[in-house]
Amino acid sequence: MRRTVPRYHQIAEALRARISAGGLTAGQRLDNQRQLAQSFGVTLMTLRQALDVLAREGLITRRHGLGTFVAPPPVDYDILQFRTLAGDLSAVGEDVATRFLRSRFGRADRRVAQELGLAEGARMFVLERLRLVDGQPLSFQVSHLPAAIGEEAAKADLTVTPLRHVLSFKLGIEITAARETVSAEPLPARAARELGCAAGAPCFRSDRVSTDAERRPIVYDRVFIPGDRFRITRQLHYDRSATA
Repeated sequence: MRRTVPRYHQIAEALRARISAGGLTAGQRLDNQRQLAQSFGVTLMTLRQALDVLAREGLITRRHGLGTFVAPPPVDYDILQFRTLAGDLSAVGEDVATRFLRSRFGRADRRVAQELGLAEGARMFVLERLRLVDGQPLSFQVSHLPAAIGEEAAKADLTVTPLRHVLSFKLGIEITAARETVSAEPLPARAARELGCAAGAPCFRSDRVSTDAERRPIVYDRVFIPGDRFRITRQLHYDRSATA
């Protein structure tokens, strides 16, 4: 007896084929759910089941309050190389932009204090930015600097000048090394709002401490990237002469 394919699977396959053929392109917004349900002649419940299938496959993404969009291909990042993510993306032809969100002075929590070698509660400078690829939000980045460095950095126009350029060209501070840890966690509410995602969605969190030539910690970055927009790669080389 031939098994009937559920209607929602048929709809998912139809949308999958349109994405694969380029009829629906990365970043394109889908019709609202009611319109899609009407076009396929199904109930909203059936349509939502189909969209759930595509969301699990990473083909579409839902942005809170904005709608459903075709997901861009996930970004590959070689964590073993000391490069900036934005630099890696630009090098392969991606249209990368940085949107300044806000800057302020605040007090270091325990983690920030530990990473920057400060006393807990010490004054520090905080800079928040959004990275976009082809106009779509990719990451929410919070940079922390000791107050003495932050006071000088704050004099620059950080809305148009990259922080690293400010450190290098205006302050004479060269970043020569960094330590980065990447973990998985639920997306915090503040990051979710800026990224257009639901709070609590799976995300990658990068904690990166950048140091100068004298190994002094200069910047501690926290970066949040939705899990469907990012993947980590490693380039491995095997020693054929090694014994098992």
